Amino acid sequence: MSTNTRMYGRWEKPRSAGFFGLTWGASMLGLGLVVAMMVTFMLSRSVSVIAVMLLTSAVVFVPLVVTVHGRTGWEVATVRAQYAMARQRGELSYRAGRFSRIPGTARLPGLLADSSLSEYETAGGRRFAMIHIRRPDHYSVIVRVVPRGKELVDQAQIDSWVEGYGQFLAAQSRGGEVVAVTAVLESVVETRLKQRREVARLVRPVAPDFAAAVMREAAADSGGTGARIEARITLTYRAIGKGRIRRDPEEQAREIGQRLQGVLSQLARAGLPATPLQGWEVIGLVRARYDLAAQRDIEAAGPALADTQSWDKAGPLAHEDRWDHYLHDGARSITWEMDGAPRGAVTETGLEELLRPRADVPRKRVAIVYRLHSAAEATKLVDSDFRDALAAEQTERGIASASASLRVGNTNAARQEHAQGAGLTRFGVLITVTDTVDADMPGIEASVQGMSAAARLDVRRCYGSQAASFAASLGIGLILPEHASVTKRVSA
Repeated sequence: MSTNTRMYGRWEKPRSAGFFGLTWGASMLGLGLVVAMMVTFMLSRSVSVIAVMLLTSAVVFVPLVVTVHGRTGWEVATVRAQYAMARQRGELSYRAGRFSRIPGTARLPGLLADSSLSEYETAGGRRFAMIHIRRPDHYSVIVRVVPRGKELVDQAQIDSWVEGYGQFLAAQSRGGEVVAVTAVLESVVETRLKQRREVARLVRPVAPDFAAAVMREAAADSGGTGARIEARITLTYRAIGKGRIRRDPEEQAREIGQRLQGVLSQLARAGLPATPLQGWEVIGLVRARYDLAAQRDIEAAGPALADTQSWDKAGPLAHEDRWDHYLHDGARSITWEMDGAPRGAVTETGLEELLRPRADVPRKRVAIVYRLHSAAEATKLVDSDFRDALAAEQTERGIASASASLRVGNTNAARQEHAQGAGLTRFGVLITVTDTVDADMPGIEASVQGMSAAARLDVRRCYGSQAASFAASLGIGLILPEHASVTKRVSA
């Protein structure tokens, strides 16, 4: 058995090279301000005018080059201003239910308010749910996966599975139809209701009494309170085709259904046997995440949930979107986002500590969002990143130059791997923890920080966007960059 450990890494954040380590846009803005001041002084010969221009230029330029957790000062100021305006307009509170303005409904709030759910069937007879978010015109399909453990598995097999997952992502990016792939691994409180329902389905009426009793006893034995792991992968497509086909959800479902069997086969080769979620499963999934008290009833109902629930009732009855946390139906959630990828190379177990269920964090959700580039986009981007890295290496000195040299090596390796058929992907991580309102959130936050540090991930709270981040981490097709409210011109 081989003792060589395969490492993964070489990720780089795209950054255009400018003067003195600045981005190209900031460098051009600074150069333009200097030229404008010089021309103004030549024409006016007024020191006071130049002083005013210098002060104005500093107010505009300094927040653009000073960054806080990877965000420029303008980004931070814009987010705070937008949050204050939303609070003044009352947009941070949501009330639904029988006595709301639209009685009897509890639609999903915020960015998911214009979403709809429908169910279709593939040519092979598989039923699948499709979520349509109208604003970006995205269609999403969710599949449940059963990750295989690493016990009694050779390292060569694990490496083969990892390679298969990379090939799965690369295959989705080739056509340019997939906007993003979201992998969600979630730990939820175990109720044993699903096991009991499955045992009841498996036990035959003619089975021996002793065998039936053993099966029922095994299903009823809770083994103490604990958590179970649920995993799912969501594929989000942009509208496929042209003309009428792009505007017809049924045509979109037909196109996606034709691709679904290929997706399931690729996931199986990656060691992830998958099954598409049906409509009642998606409704129950979303409802139980917004309302913790509904979990037992939803799991007890099973497929009968489709007779009593609909997508219009899957949302919370009330929520409050606070600056640093999210209140919804008697629960409190906090979402963190990845602020920086792991430094250096990691093994396939890099996220193990973050993903493992813990008794002090009973409800935890980790969503990895892969935003895929098409083959044509990837070719341009890897070449552009390599040129920017070379330019940065030639203009920077000292420690910055050493970092720039490392970036040149990484971007050059990306070019070579892309030429050999690899895809190019942007990725991010959302970590959501949910518990009751009176839970020890400071202790939970410390636990999350510790787990993230063990996984070598830099994380930060999603300040000013907790409700939207909570919805995005559900893995139901909400891709936050497609709904950005801050222009890229002032971003880092």
